[in-house]
Amino acid sequence: QLRYCEEVGLKAIVGMDTSLDNTAGVQLDETDYSSFPAVDMINVWDEPYGNVFEDCAKRIDRLNEIYDNNMTLYVNQSPYNPLSATTLTDNETFLNKVYDELLSKMPGRKIFSTDVYPLLESYGSYELDTGWLGKMEAYANFTKKYRSEGAEFHMFIQSYSDDRRRDILSKDDITFQVYTDMAFGINGFTYFTYRKSFLGGFGGGCVENDVSCKPTEVYYWAQETNEAINKFDHVYLSFDWNGVMGVNGKNNVADDPEYENASFMNLATPLKELDCAKSVSATEDTIIGQFKDKDGRDGLMVTNFSEPTTGLRDVVSFEFKKANRAIVYRNGERKIYEVKKNKLDLKLACGEGVFV
Repeated sequence: QLRYCEEVGLKAIVGMDTSLDNTAGVQLDETDYSSFPAVDMINVWDEPYGNVFEDCAKRIDRLNEIYDNNMTLYVNQSPYNPLSATTLTDNETFLNKVYDELLSKMPGRKIFSTDVYPLLESYGSYELDTGWLGKMEAYANFTKKYRSEGAEFHMFIQSYSDDRRRDILSKDDITFQVYTDMAFGINGFTYFTYRKSFLGGFGGGCVENDVSCKPTEVYYWAQETNEAINKFDHVYLSFDWNGVMGVNGKNNVADDPEYENASFMNLATPLKELDCAKSVSATEDTIIGQFKDKDGRDGLMVTNFSEPTTGLRDVVSFEFKKANRAIVYRNGERKIYEVKKNKLDLKLACGEGVFV
């Protein structure tokens, strides 16, 4: 498979098939994968509990020896902050432990990675995981804290369904997740699952799980999304994330003056204002990530935060402090907008985000 990846120009992450508290007793695979140019990195352990960090750290040390510190390693973390199978802790305690005991041992890239699959179904109704944004904010803040040490932020994108998570119904479900994650400064993302799971109760996936690996609709929606992101990611990645703001939609507030988006309420350190703007408002709930580049220029990732199946269109209105032009990347395409009297309105379809 790795030789085939090399032939077609794909990069691969090698998984060690070790997860949680490793009750299966999986031993470290000490194969030297450096002879395979397609190998981009190694996933040492998936969602380890805190009580196996010592074992995980020893594996990291051994892999550093095998690869002479020249292989990118990463450990994907559980969003539930487990210290053991029965004990959870808070974000700060867990992520400090992750960095101190695991990531600090990794030369070069230090990847904060987790998985929140936010598209839920409950009693026939579609809803969002209200803990999603708060979890990403915690990871984004830790990435910011250790940015000078090589920290990055990686998220998984839901492309599957189970008894709690709903089916992926359209491309909007994909773009909604990606653009929302980008408002928290992610450096990369991975679809889960790529291949439809063999386990009972799981649906979705980008390709079928038989030998044909026939692409599903999700495959083509993901492909289109990737192509759009690839057109402007060099611009986005040249900016550093420094905060996020939730804007409650005017239409929701009009119906209920005390309305507050439940997901926004779980943000621990939301921005109260934007560096570049006097004010911002939106017709629907909107998430805005704030960025700066090395020259001090402002960037904004603006995403319509309406549940993707609602079809709600959003108008986000900015009054900037000083601007006469705005460069906007929409669906990967660059367009320059004239800003009159420091004011700019951006129209966003459901599931849409733009980088400004």
